[in-house]
Amino acid sequence: MAPPKFMGLAGRPLSMAVSTVATTGFVLFGYDQGVMSGIITAPPFNNLFPATKDNSTMQGFVTAIYEIGCLMGAITILTFGDFLGRRRSIMIGGSIMILGVIIQVTSERGATPLAQFIIGRTITGVGNGINTSTIPTYQAECSKTTNRGLLICIEGGVIAFGTLVAYWIDYGSS
Repeated sequence: MAPPKFMGLAGRPLSMAVSTVATTGFVLFGYDQGVMSGIITAPPFNNLFPATKDNSTMQGFVTAIYEIGCLMGAITILTFGDFLGRRRSIMIGGSIMILGVIIQVTSERGATPLAQFIIGRTITGVGNGINTSTIPTYQAECSKTTNRGLLICIEGGVIAFGTLVAYWIDYGSS
C-alpha cells in the first residue's frame, strides 16, 4: 500500500506540513489569548468603545466572552466533528474565525459598536474552539507513533509563544 498523499506531499514532507499548520493554529490561539491585554486599555479602543473606559467589569466581559465562544466551538465540534471530518472542521473553524475578525474590525461609531465587537469576538472564539479541539486530534492521527507525544507537547508550548508575540506587539505599540 502506498503512503498517503496530499497536495503532492507524502511521508516526512507531509508530516512536516501537517505539523507546521497545527503549530500555526496554536500560535494563533496564544496570540488571540494575549492580544486583548494591550488593546483593552488603549485610548483609541476606549474612545470607540466608551463603556470599557475605566470599567473593569466591562473590560473583563469583553475579554472573557472570547473564551465563551471557544467553549461553544469545542462543544459544537465534539458533537459534529466526526461527521464533518478533521480537515473540513479545521477549514470551517478558520473560516468562522475570519468572519468573526471581520465583524470585530468593522465596528465603528454609530448605533452599537461594542455589541458588534462582542459578537465578533464570540464568533472568533467559536472558530478557535473548533480548531483547538480538532487540530491535536488531526495531528495525532497523521503522525507516526514514535513522535506523536512530542508533537502534541510542542503545540501546547507554542500557545505560550503566541501569547509572547501578542504581549511584545502590545508593548511595542504602546
